[in-house]
Amino acid sequence: MTPPNRKLLWIGNIHQTAEFCHAVGSVSGDIEIQHCPTVDDALNATTSNTPEPTIICLAETHPGQIHFHDVFRLTQHWPLSRIISVGSCLSDGRRRSGPVVDGILEVPWHDLPSRMKVWLQRIDSGAPSSLTSPPTLRRDERWLAEATETQPFHETSDQTTRVTVAASSHMMAEAVGGLITVAGGLLVHCVTGKPPIQDTAEVIVWDLQDSPESQLEWIRLLTSQNPNRTLALLCSFPRSDTAHAAIEAGATAVLGRPTDCEAIRGVLLMAKTDLLASS
Repeated sequence: MTPPNRKLLWIGNIHQTAEFCHAVGSVSGDIEIQHCPTVDDALNATTSNTPEPTIICLAETHPGQIHFHDVFRLTQHWPLSRIISVGSCLSDGRRRSGPVVDGILEVPWHDLPSRMKVWLQRIDSGAPSSLTSPPTLRRDERWLAEATETQPFHETSDQTTRVTVAASSHMMAEAVGGLITVAGGLLVHCVTGKPPIQDTAEVIVWDLQDSPESQLEWIRLLTSQNPNRTLALLCSFPRSDTAHAAIEAGATAVLGRPTDCEAIRGVLLMAKTDLLASS
């Protein structure tokens, strides 16, 4: 059951790409989703009694699809709604060089589920997040703001949640472990190579050097050893087929590299939700 008074207005074709289907399906348990094919359809479908969306998502299948004029119209109509864009894999390269549409936050499709956890929790508590940062901030400034967020994480998550980080090198494991600590997790192990099957942590964050498809059997072993554990994979340029295969094998989330503190916070919130559901 989704919490009341939360609505995501998705503008674009959800079924146009497998990435969008995955993103929408993953967040559907956290927020009510309304779908409109175009901005004009969304504006024409509203009445005086229509509640304002909590978040407006513009789906972007390729660079240049979103125009500032449409963002301005949405802002005029729903001044309190947060506007984001979610891009498919075809938008990856351009997104990494910085946003080009003023006033909206750009999010890759694979990061939407974990970030949505943080956004909704922060909206409920009145705390800031990347969703509420000034639209003029660059991506690196948003990352810095989240990393230096002063709100104690123990107010929103379980400080006893233990996390193991695995990566192809000790340096990378330490770097991801630093994000875990800043996000409020309790880092218990930094492992070079694969995470041990018998690891006892509630959360494993595994930075993969290669595609998740090459590690499906190990993911299945990790899941079978502890079905209630949260397993998040970090990889470069995730694709819908590899992400789907990893989740079918037992992974909880697939995040893109580079990642940041907010995405990691979302994974910790996923772990808290899973632990409560299993208790």
